[in-house]
Amino acid sequence: MATPFQIAVPDAELQRLHQKLEIATFPDELDGAEWDMGVPLNEMKRLTAYWHNGFNWRQKEQELNEKLSQFIVPVTVASFGELNIHCLHHTSGNPNAIPLLFIHGWPGCFLEATKLIPLLTTGDENHPAFDLVVPSLPNYGFSSAVKKKGFGLAQYAEAMHSVMIALGYNEYVVQGGDWGSLIGRAMARLYPDHTKAVHVNFFPVAPPYPWTHPLLFLRSLLTIPFSSKDKASLAATQDYLAKGNGYLRQQETRPQTLGYALHDSPIALLAWIYDKLHSWTDDYQWSDDEILTWVSVYYFSTAGPAASVRIYYEAGPNCASQISTLDVLSKPAPSGVKMAVAQFNRELAKIPLSWTSLVGSVIRSKEYERGGHFAAWEVPELLAYDIQSFLGRNGQGYGAIPGKNGY
Repeated sequence: MATPFQIAVPDAELQRLHQKLEIATFPDELDGAEWDMGVPLNEMKRLTAYWHNGFNWRQKEQELNEKLSQFIVPVTVASFGELNIHCLHHTSGNPNAIPLLFIHGWPGCFLEATKLIPLLTTGDENHPAFDLVVPSLPNYGFSSAVKKKGFGLAQYAEAMHSVMIALGYNEYVVQGGDWGSLIGRAMARLYPDHTKAVHVNFFPVAPPYPWTHPLLFLRSLLTIPFSSKDKASLAATQDYLAKGNGYLRQQETRPQTLGYALHDSPIALLAWIYDKLHSWTDDYQWSDDEILTWVSVYYFSTAGPAASVRIYYEAGPNCASQISTLDVLSKPAPSGVKMAVAQFNRELAKIPLSWTSLVGSVIRSKEYERGGHFAAWEVPELLAYDIQSFLGRNGQGYGAIPGKNGY
């Protein structure tokens, strides 16, 4: 049974944070480096000083508690026992509202979806209404820590499915970016009778090699040389693979080693996350309060910040689960699950929309000229519009859940 929840970080944790910020030391940096080598020194010193002397976590904590309808939902994951899942649950009041599960990724959190709540839970004759469920993944935010190896994509999918069942939603739709996209696609494979539609704003796929998808491969050979947009998408992906995914390799192979820095040093955690917030967005103007609230959720998380990066190891080449990242990237979702893709301007890895069939039965795909990896936070109105257009009246996924059309 779901129980109401309020964020309440112990005073001792706040005091320890401020003690560490007070004695923080910094490395030097090369002249003219700016963002080329990572977060600039002046940015780190400014944010650290504000975190220590100006940022008011208690005020942010109160604002979140007053604004958000939060619960702890106990679920059982096979071989891992009971986990307490922190989640937001905002209902529209419309009996025909569409249950929507929003799944975050790394370094995201439940905060990402907060701008979507007023946009999606208020329906009218032109816009469907949604009941929005936003869990913190296990090992993130105020959800339980996982204490033994083997918790991969199948287990994350099981936990998210169990949350929806516990809240009374036997059939639902999923929205996700980053890991949320991969978990949503895993849910489509594992729970196709419950996961009726999946909307993603990040859709990495294995390329259409001639021995796996010969027709799509030939079509790509014919079209990509003449498509400047597709060429730009592939160039952006190549740039990410060549210069932007060092964090992934570290987290995928040696998460424990990195975890010591993230757990012990708030400065290391701030730099590691802020680097991604800055470089993965489409010139979004982060306020200092936004950055520090985001990082503080990681710092004060139930499992500790080191736990959050283990998903890369558990779902990657070392995967002990029945579904790995490679499985999700290389196999489409079941044909009965309706799929939609929204690709934003500054996504990390951009894929030609002609490849969306590799994801599954994609019946809607659209590109946007604004927004980046954190679309729900950067351009919530565009993401909400795309979800509503997909599942609303005259949308390609309209009626995905019988009797739940949002009107």
